[in-house]
Amino acid sequence: MSTTVAGAPFAGESDERQLRDFLVAAAVDPAVRYYHVGDLIWGLYQNTTFDPTVNMRLWRDEGGELLGFAWFHEPAAVDLQVDPRFRGQGWLEAEMLAWADERRLACASAAVGNAPPLETVPFEPDEAIAETLRRLGFVPGEPLYLHLERDLIDPIPLPSLPAGFGVRHVSGETEFAERVAIHREVWHPSKVTLDAYRRMRTKVGYDPELDLVAWAPDGTAASYCICWLDPVNRTGLFEPVGTREAFRGRGLGKAVMREGLRRLRDRGARTAIVGVAFGNEAAIALYASVGFRTIGAFRSYVRRG
Repeated sequence: MSTTVAGAPFAGESDERQLRDFLVAAAVDPAVRYYHVGDLIWGLYQNTTFDPTVNMRLWRDEGGELLGFAWFHEPAAVDLQVDPRFRGQGWLEAEMLAWADERRLACASAAVGNAPPLETVPFEPDEAIAETLRRLGFVPGEPLYLHLERDLIDPIPLPSLPAGFGVRHVSGETEFAERVAIHREVWHPSKVTLDAYRRMRTKVGYDPELDLVAWAPDGTAASYCICWLDPVNRTGLFEPVGTREAFRGRGLGKAVMREGLRRLRDRGARTAIVGVAFGNEAAIALYASVGFRTIGAFRSYVRRG
């Protein structure tokens, strides 16, 4: 198999549309986890420092059909999204990893330091890609993230809130700064900015009524989440989810997620998914409390030298 565009850089809105279509079509095998369309939009636009023209590459065939893409996370990690028809054959993964190695070395040179080993994090039940990575010199390490799911056929209790608190979506420009502030506090240090948040809200796939906040009586954003919907596969994603430290332990994270689950179901979703860092017991307990269960893990694979 040969391609006429090998590792073409991300080129804007037309590529974004093609990437969305690719991810929707790829989500056919429950043993394989591709990016959700929400991962794509969140990753591209949630901060103004990520440059997809530098850190993304798209592979196409002679007719322009997208065969897969690679997403580089500085300084030395890469996600591989390979068409299900070719995943595990190795030729496309090898090209993607060669490009990622170039980016890894460029980052090390710019930082004037030693280059860390190249890392990728496949979904553990996906034995085809795991075997390919081992064949290409990668060694499995520790699990880094868990993948959790919830069936939306199951009952969704109404949000339960302390007196004076309410859950609703961000209603307009006057609330944007507070919405950005809670994210920056929860995920400090964060690269999310007000300009990036405004930009993200304009993108196809973002639904303002799925950008939810548990508001304190004084107007402070206490807990929040964004839900993303893939209407074709009828799957909803929670990314991100967070509660300010001063408001933890009051059930606000549970309340805002229950409202998100309800709204996703009302929009036709049958399944909700969420990811969490391995060992983050507080977040795992929160997700379990609203009905999520662990389906699998994303394990680190590292190639040294």
